[in-house]
Amino acid sequence: GQRMPVLTVLAGRSEAGQRAAASHTAAAATPLVSREALFEQAGVITTPGFGELLEATAFLATQQPPAGRTVAIVSNVGGAGVLTADACTDLGLTVHHPGSETRHRIRELAPEGGSVAGPVDTTATVTSEDFRKVLELMSADGEVDAIIALVLQTGATGDLVGAIRDAIVSVPMAAVVINQPEAVRLLTVRSGKVPAYGYPEAAAAALARAATYGQWRAGQPGDVLAFPDADQAAAREFVRGFLAISPDGGWLSPGEAASVLRWYGIHLGDSDEAARRLAAVGTEVIVRLEDDQMFGPLVVFGLGGVATQVPQDRVARLAPLTEADADSMLGSIRSAALLRGYRGAPAADLTVLRDLLMRVSRMSDDLPEITELDLAPVIAGPDGVVVAGARVRIMPQAPQDPFLRRLRLHYVVI
Repeated sequence: GQRMPVLTVLAGRSEAGQRAAASHTAAAATPLVSREALFEQAGVITTPGFGELLEATAFLATQQPPAGRTVAIVSNVGGAGVLTADACTDLGLTVHHPGSETRHRIRELAPEGGSVAGPVDTTATVTSEDFRKVLELMSADGEVDAIIALVLQTGATGDLVGAIRDAIVSVPMAAVVINQPEAVRLLTVRSGKVPAYGYPEAAAAALARAATYGQWRAGQPGDVLAFPDADQAAAREFVRGFLAISPDGGWLSPGEAASVLRWYGIHLGDSDEAARRLAAVGTEVIVRLEDDQMFGPLVVFGLGGVATQVPQDRVARLAPLTEADADSMLGSIRSAALLRGYRGAPAADLTVLRDLLMRVSRMSDDLPEITELDLAPVIAGPDGVVVAGARVRIMPQAPQDPFLRRLRLHYVVI
């Protein structure tokens, strides 16, 4: 993924699809959350179908990933520009609004009745030469990371597709030729090729996937931390002893679970204390460890309490977690604003919460026999994190398929 884009269709997203996939391959039957976690960590670009796969491929085969998520929209059809702006916003892209100087220069080019505020509407009577100049103006704006150029060829316009071909543009660009018969094709331009889509939403989706991929490629992977205060030897000895007595495995008693956690620096707090913090300023979250037979241990994080009924607001990553993985988890849930201090509420101590995720991850890496772990309730407040309860399940470790993934990461002692 660091060398070239890798794309896949994420099949088996529905219950019916999962049943069908299970009849073909165990890998396809792996839970969706596991596959999404693996793909996101590895920088793999996922699409829900072949159409989106081809559209994203057309962009990445011809354009560099954008350096950011700010998109300039230039169109000779105002309604198409509005649709594109909606699609971009829905996908987490920012629609660019030109500054006063750029707006003034666009007014000199666009016929009367157009819009220069962004999306830029040049109106249907714009000439090919002026449309080209507008594209080049937007490309020269330092705040623009990419351009979507939308054209509808009519008897009143110049050759606007030709304007796209002739424009000298220094940022990634996608074209939308509204009346073309193809869903996506490639246009030859001065710099090589650009993708031309048949409708605005396809261009926005391809651009958004490329921007996300660019962010992943530019990010630092971080380190998998080692914890000097963790007593790995004691934990391993306990697991061996437990399985010697219970060869089929099972759930640990509360006292045994507390001991295993304590060996990794995770101390259970008083449940009454946790309840008081929750009622005052804390936010209840969940931290779980699940074992996926195909991909390995999976760390799950999200809001707890009533919010656990909303599974979409959880994120997962495959262990071992790097620091970047843990930070991404804390910021990826939809309710992340609650942890950062929503509407003046005290923010949670994210440093301590990240430490908890990293310790659970390290535990799973050291002790593959832990197939399930559920920390609940976990109360994250401004002065720390309280883990009020825990359930831990230990099962004998079956021989692994030699083709399963292997992560060889360097541990950094802190």
